[in-house]
Amino acid sequence: MAAEHNLDITTISGSGHAGRVTKSDVLTYLESAPAVTPAQAGASSPAAPARPAGTRGATVLIEVPAPVVEPWPGDRVEPWSKIRKLTADHMIMSRRVSAHVNSLFEVDFTRVGQVRAARKKEFAERGVNLTFLAFIVKAVADNLRKHPVVNSAVMGEATVFRRDINIGIAVALDWGLIVPVIKRADELSLIGVARAINDLGERARAKKLTPDEVQRGTFTITNPGGFGSFAGTPVINQPQVAILGVGAIEKRPHVVTLPDGTDTLAIRTKGMLTMAYDHRIVDGADADRFLADLKATLQDFPDSAA
Repeated sequence: MAAEHNLDITTISGSGHAGRVTKSDVLTYLESAPAVTPAQAGASSPAAPARPAGTRGATVLIEVPAPVVEPWPGDRVEPWSKIRKLTADHMIMSRRVSAHVNSLFEVDFTRVGQVRAARKKEFAERGVNLTFLAFIVKAVADNLRKHPVVNSAVMGEATVFRRDINIGIAVALDWGLIVPVIKRADELSLIGVARAINDLGERARAKKLTPDEVQRGTFTITNPGGFGSFAGTPVINQPQVAILGVGAIEKRPHVVTLPDGTDTLAIRTKGMLTMAYDHRIVDGADADRFLADLKATLQDFPDSAA
């Protein structure tokens, strides 16, 4: 409509979300604007650009400029670092590119907690800190092979199913966010995964990672639960198609059914797993089947994997 009537969108006040100009706004503007004859329109305005072939009836998204912000007295202005600018651009691009959908699963980590308590000293003696995240990474790696679409990427109008399972671990730093990658994570034992997490995390904080160690990830895990978050809805790390968010793992009341069929309250170690996925190629059934298998692995973590 704007192109048809030679309107400058920036002169129209938008009533939509974040100032977006809606159809109603354009109609209101046209009704209130003075009438212009075709001759006047041709003389004063450039010709409207031709609509691309095949777009008849298509929705045209109008870019709305960011609001102008001015510092007030007493405010502190801190220019973005290079990594903050790259992160911001990457997240905005991801939201525009992928059709984000989220699934949330609550997981009983009681079994994992028992295995961790039994093996933590042994791992410490070998210089490795055994965390809940190590169990999650190991379980994710073991299940991605069974659900290849979650370990894929979009290439135009085709799906690239990755051979390797390279899991990125988001690390929050004082100076920004970085995602070191555990290459071929499915080939590692639990202690191998735990050692890789420890090593990459320490070198990320010391700014000692090599470029290759933050590239070629196929699936990402972020752990906001470490800061107390119950659950979150992360943004997909392009060009991947899924990212797993780990909520706080803590003791919570849980209904347990006894052998005689009666229910009772018990204290269990629980946590939320949230997965954001690209609905262009990952259907809800695909995502939920993967999360269901991941949940089952964690709730009955095998001794062989420990």
